[in-house]
Order: sequence, then C-alpha cells, then structure tokens
Amino acid sequence: MMAGLLYPPAPKSVLLVGLGGGAVVQFLNRYFPELQLDVVELDPVVVKVASDYFGTRESGRTRIFVGDGRDFLQRATQRYDLILLDAHLHPGAETDKTGHPLSLQTQAFYRSLHERLEPGGAALFNLIARGEERAYIASICRAFAATELLWTPARGNVIVVATNKPPADAALRARATALDRQSDYGFSFTTLLEARQPAACN
Repeated sequence: MMAGLLYPPAPKSVLLVGLGGGAVVQFLNRYFPELQLDVVELDPVVVKVASDYFGTRESGRTRIFVGDGRDFLQRATQRYDLILLDAHLHPGAETDKTGHPLSLQTQAFYRSLHERLEPGGAALFNLIARGEERAYIASICRAFAATELLWTPARGNVIVVATNKPPADAALRARATALDRQSDYGFSFTTLLEARQPAACN
C-alpha cells in the first residue's frame, strides 16, 4: 500500500481506515514523519492490542480514532492526499465472503472518498484475493476515472489504486527513483511500480 505515496505529487496528509497491528502507522512515522496521519479503527480492542503489543500509539502528527470509517468520512471536513482502506472483518452478514465490509463498497461511500480527497489524491484498497474480489474491483472501477492493480508477490492480496486523474508514468517513475534515493525502506518503490497492471473494468 505504500506505493500510494507515489500518486499524489507531494503528499502531506494520509487517512488510514483499519489499524491492524499498526505496521503502516509505524512505517509512515519512521520514514515520513512530516505527514499528518489520521487513523480510524472500528474495534477499540484492536487499538489497545496495537498499543500494548506493537507500540502503535498517537504522536505529534498521528491521531487514532475509534469509530466506523464510513461515518468518519461522512462527518470529516479535512481533505487528504491519500486514503488507505485496509478494513477487514470476520466474514458475516455485513461483509462479503472474504470479510470486506459491504458498507465500504457502495457508491455513496465512494462519493465520500471523492469529497475527502485532495485534487490529485488517490485511494488505495487492500483486498484479499480469493476470487470474490472481482465484484469489489468492478464497483471501484465504476466510481473512479482510473484504476490500477498492484499484486502482492504471493498474489494473496491485491491493492487497487483509484484516482480521478492518474499521474503520467514518467512522473511515477521519477517519484519512485527519488524516494529510493532517500532511504532504505526494506523494499524499492521502483520495484513496486513494476507490479502494476490496469484493472479490467467491465
């Protein structure tokens, strides 16, 4: 999901929906401490576990909210350069078969993403890839002008990058090269770009 940092020209603000253990928070705090980071997590137990066992806590530029990501976006007034959706639940009546919340797959929700994204911003969706993700991807395609897929190496997850005006390929590569020169992240942004493919929107 960190490939999303390449899409806005100069990201300053990030919203993360779904905390998990806090790996994304810790990565951004370590390598991009200047970013304003808001995190929304539905389950207060997850927030406590992330804090107690993984050291994931609020800091000067990081705020963690307990609540529903859909409701947060509807109430929020701030815009973000990057919105990362990493929300998964135990499969049930309120999710699809792989645990993706149905409330985050509606056109009304996608409209709220548009309203909260800065011009040139991007929304990224982390989807579990077991075959059922095709309908989810199709709904994202209907809501955004451009979508790309980034497959994880084991192809167990696919990241959907959704934008209204995607940057030129040369701009993405230049940003990736610049970031790779800044630090050793344990991966290469340039290599992440090689995994891109257009979403088959139909």
